[in-house]
Amino acid sequence: MAVVSLRHNHVYQRLWISHTLSLIGTLASFVSLPLLILDSFHSPAAVGLVSFVGAATLLLVMPWTGLLVDRTGWRAVMVACDLLRATALALLAAAIAGDRLTFALVLAVTVANSALSVPFLSATGAALRASVEAGQLPAALALNQGRTAVVGILGPVGGAALYDDSTALPFAVDALSFLLSALCVCTLRTGARTPAGKPGFGWRDLGAGWRFLRGHPFLRYMALNICVTDFSFNGLVLVLVVTSSAEGNAMGAGVIMAASGAGNALGSALAVPVMRWARSREPVVLSVWTTAATAAAVAAQAGMPWSALLLGIACLAASIVAVITNTTILRETPAHLLGRVQTIFQTAPRLVAAGGSSCAGVLLTFLPVQVVLPAFAVPLAALALHTTSTRALRAVHE
Repeated sequence: MAVVSLRHNHVYQRLWISHTLSLIGTLASFVSLPLLILDSFHSPAAVGLVSFVGAATLLLVMPWTGLLVDRTGWRAVMVACDLLRATALALLAAAIAGDRLTFALVLAVTVANSALSVPFLSATGAALRASVEAGQLPAALALNQGRTAVVGILGPVGGAALYDDSTALPFAVDALSFLLSALCVCTLRTGARTPAGKPGFGWRDLGAGWRFLRGHPFLRYMALNICVTDFSFNGLVLVLVVTSSAEGNAMGAGVIMAASGAGNALGSALAVPVMRWARSREPVVLSVWTTAATAAAVAAQAGMPWSALLLGIACLAASIVAVITNTTILRETPAHLLGRVQTIFQTAPRLVAAGGSSCAGVLLTFLPVQVVLPAFAVPLAALALHTTSTRALRAVHE
């Protein structure tokens, strides 16, 4: 049977559009919600509380969401999550437009958005594996990652622009994007079925994804790699943004975001050629050492333009490794465990990354920048040394 190209694979295209719409909604709210809280309640502490509640929700739901996907199937989870998020954002937009906004409603919408984003992301991995051939996974993942990089830049900018026009508008657009995403998936003509042999809700079922990772050396190593890299990278970014703001450089955050997005996009484009040219170990080792070297250069006070460029190079290398990692997950994880394994890789790094930013904020309170920057470069150097000597990278199937 002839393999259908991604360009002519209507199921993959529909899923790609659905995830793009859902991602636009998520990232637009990321900028608009803090602005709304500050304008409505005039309390920076309220912004911190909402952020904490969102992170705590992720932590609480993370163990259960992968189990939900493995029990229910990716299609039902994607549709339900986006319909519920559309409802929550529509209620928020209506409350703003009617001048009936309360802090309790903001917290409720934050909890709903955080809790529903995790199972949606876990389901997208299962949907991708069900919609494309195994040999097309690297190309499909690279396209998805390039999309995420572009939307990661445009989404927050668009959300801020909509907020400037009307306070309720970004949240109404978010609700519409989630609704359209759900319609894209529920109208798919595909043979997706509820998984056979459903897992239970016992502790053994809950920990099955972790047990699989412990027995898979490459993925176990990559979980460590991603957590260390995300923690250090987010710490470095926060330090640079705070430093540039203190120096009166208002464009610092924008320059870093643009450089990071460009690096991610370019890395996504290079991922497939690199995977054809080299075994998995070589790109991973090269990426880790590149990231460690760029972090050391940033710590040496290279200045904002050069620091942004160096971080963009690090993002390029990390983007290639992300495609390699996700390809391995989708190819080698048993179907009945995919939701739980995907949840670990998609949620744990987000929590660790948030810890990096928080840690940087605390350290900057007590220590000078010249000390804080190297503190985040050291873990990356240690990871590079570990990566060079570990046997885990030789265990991946080529």
